Amino acid sequence: MIVDTHLHVWSSDYETYPMADGRTSSEDGSVEFLNTKMAEAGVDKAVIVQPIHYVFDNTYVSDVLKRFPGKFAAIGLVNQFEPGAADRLEALVTEHGFSGLRIHLTRPDHPSMWAGPDQDAIWERAAKLGASFISHGPSVHYPDIEPIIARHPDVPIALDHNGGAPRIEDPPYPGMTPVLDLAKYPNVYVKLIPHKEEEPFPYKDSHDAFKRLYDAFGPQRLMWGTNFPGVERETKYAPALEVFQEHIDWLTGEDKRWLLGETAMGIYNFNEA
Repeated sequence: MIVDTHLHVWSSDYETYPMADGRTSSEDGSVEFLNTKMAEAGVDKAVIVQPIHYVFDNTYVSDVLKRFPGKFAAIGLVNQFEPGAADRLEALVTEHGFSGLRIHLTRPDHPSMWAGPDQDAIWERAAKLGASFISHGPSVHYPDIEPIIARHPDVPIALDHNGGAPRIEDPPYPGMTPVLDLAKYPNVYVKLIPHKEEEPFPYKDSHDAFKRLYDAFGPQRLMWGTNFPGVERETKYAPALEVFQEHIDWLTGEDKRWLLGETAMGIYNFNEA
């Protein structure tokens, strides 16, 4: 089972699915294009992350879940700083099949707001629902949300884009350290997403950063993702999988089983109905 744990989809049908502020996109982010790329690469399932194009309108992603039961899981967006946020999370989970919510650490103000006491209610609801969070932002912000991670050990949280840490830096790895420091919490996971650095594919100059994350978190708390459709601008979809399947020699077959699918299957809800 191969699961892509990080991607976005959107529609070019702006009448049915209008984007926020009248924006449009020149990229093909349709689920039809995604399905083509997944089939070519042999990817079985995927976790859709609500794109910022729609802000808090999760309609398109919800409709994709309904159209392809069992194939996709989804992470939505709600305004967590407005009253009723926990109820909106529950509606997404129970009525629309979502698996949780995304936290944008650079919005709306200081990242410490995401760990304030007003946020405990939505984390408590997430625990009751079996839902999770994913967090997006530079690694420097993770100390700001560590308190709420510590207060809610029953809620999984996955750190996007390699934890927002630089993949190339010198010891003592100041950019990676805030991510590694969170490895002491068993509910914290990290998504490994290959990006071009200075070297061409398969980007061996970033493999040492992946190894540091592997050593800290272990394969059972790492998940692979592509960042579709953005991946089409550099790595391309299938090669983003090949980086981990074929080009990192310290990954064992058992490691790949967890990284490429098993971990995700234990966290995300792939509704069959």
